[in-house]
Amino acid sequence: MSSNSPAPSQGPSLKLTISYDGTNFSGSQRQGQRRTVQAELESALAQLFGEETGAIFAGRTDSGVHAAAQVVSAPDRRPNLAESRIGLALNDLLADDLAVVRVERVGTGFHARYDAIWREYRYRIWCGPREPLAARFIGRVANRLDLDAMSAAASDLQGTHDFAAFAGGGEGVPWSDRKSAPRGSERTILCPDVRRVRPWWRECDGTGELLEVRVVADGFLPRMVRNIAGALIEIGRAKRDPFWIRELLEQRDRRLAGMTAPAHGLTLWRVGYAGDELLAHGARQNDEE
Repeated sequence: MSSNSPAPSQGPSLKLTISYDGTNFSGSQRQGQRRTVQAELESALAQLFGEETGAIFAGRTDSGVHAAAQVVSAPDRRPNLAESRIGLALNDLLADDLAVVRVERVGTGFHARYDAIWREYRYRIWCGPREPLAARFIGRVANRLDLDAMSAAASDLQGTHDFAAFAGGGEGVPWSDRKSAPRGSERTILCPDVRRVRPWWRECDGTGELLEVRVVADGFLPRMVRNIAGALIEIGRAKRDPFWIRELLEQRDRRLAGMTAPAHGLTLWRVGYAGDELLAHGARQNDEE
């Protein structure tokens, strides 16, 4: 097992829910001397526990991608310390763009990655003029997009498919080594949808609109959500028909698909484990227009 993937703890574990602004991180996973979320969190854990402590992340995020509720498992090396105190102590050691928002003791054997049942990502697209207060967290197009066409196209993503056409990093071409992996490029999307949401940085005044692409799946390929968002943007611009999504799923070739949406519009929103409820469209946070 590589240094990027610490061995699961054999004793009691902590389940840490963390949030971060990915702008100034080179992704979540440790990468040499680069600033990453894993490196900074493990450094804080080592200072708190007095020894090197590995952290296992539920999902990997690329450079510039954010997280609202990334989940991390780590050994519980201070069982006498209250959960709230652990959170406070870690946050005192972390920079302002990374925070522990919840600490739970979950007993022996918890693995943030392998115990996860689903993960939810959200990609937000601002259709309108420049918005400096939100630019770090939204993708942007100058003109309005056809929400109905995007929603219709997104519905074709639901279910189990070969998502090679949406796999980045060279993994979506027919000769990719991904083909020989146990699951190949097949994944199951549980909930794909596109909706209009309220801009959080100002009042809605008709000068633009904020759209949110939501994808919940049992697993993801490299840059899969950003590639899905890029394809839906092309459909929203009327450059492609909504049935293009079906064609891409059938063709299974990344070279035939559209652009990759910028990283800064993407947020890992939530990770689901046994007993966690998956909210359906219409039963989500009350932020729709």
